[in-house]
Amino acid sequence: MYGWRARIALILAHSNTVMEPEFGRLAPEGVSVHTSRVRIGGISVEGNLIAEQAMKHAVTLLSDINAKVFVWACTAANIAAGVEGDLAQARMISEMTGTPAVATSAALVEALTALEARRIVVATPYSSDLNESSAAFWKASGFDVVRISGVDLGGERRPMEPLSSKPVSHVGLQFPHVAYNLARSAYDARAEAVVVSGAGMRTIEVASAFERDFGIPFVSSSLATIWASLQAAGVREPIEGYGRLLQQQPSLRWVRIPHP
Repeated sequence: MYGWRARIALILAHSNTVMEPEFGRLAPEGVSVHTSRVRIGGISVEGNLIAEQAMKHAVTLLSDINAKVFVWACTAANIAAGVEGDLAQARMISEMTGTPAVATSAALVEALTALEARRIVVATPYSSDLNESSAAFWKASGFDVVRISGVDLGGERRPMEPLSSKPVSHVGLQFPHVAYNLARSAYDARAEAVVVSGAGMRTIEVASAFERDFGIPFVSSSLATIWASLQAAGVREPIEGYGRLLQQQPSLRWVRIPHP
């Protein structure tokens, strides 16, 4: 039986091509991941304002699999919803399902809290309006944002041959070293951690290398979401080779993740 240890219900932006493979790669034995999707617009505040009805439909599609935790893995949509928007989204999911509900933005907050990092730099693939919303989110969450920077990988979705013949996320086409370089460009010696925001960007392969090179935790949307989801599901097995968050498995403190 798949998921004899825990099943994770994962809700993604429709164009995300990264989170499912990364969850599958890192999930410990006995943990299975099952996915539904929500259509969003481009990588901007306007494009990421998710309709509540679409979210409810995605949750309903996963309601019968006996999941230990539900996950809404779209950092941009969480942040676009406003400082308390991710909590409202997660509470709605938790009330519908009777399980803990992890929003990726909340997972990032939880990860930094567990690692006791308050002074951060943030690297993103977002447009300028989303970077402004992101900075406001982090400051309202009690973090000292030393720097926020990145490169805008948004815009109109279109085919990009030969990698794809159908419209896909530009973020999802990037190789992992792009995340390393984004983090490096944001790095500041005063920071206690670097945050690479964006659930559609490949990051897990470069976490350990960045931490060796710069000496601070590398926390990405994918890594934080996987860690928080496993913790909320009661799975606390160390995962080697992908940075200290997954290797050390610091305890989830439930500061921003609702649960029944």
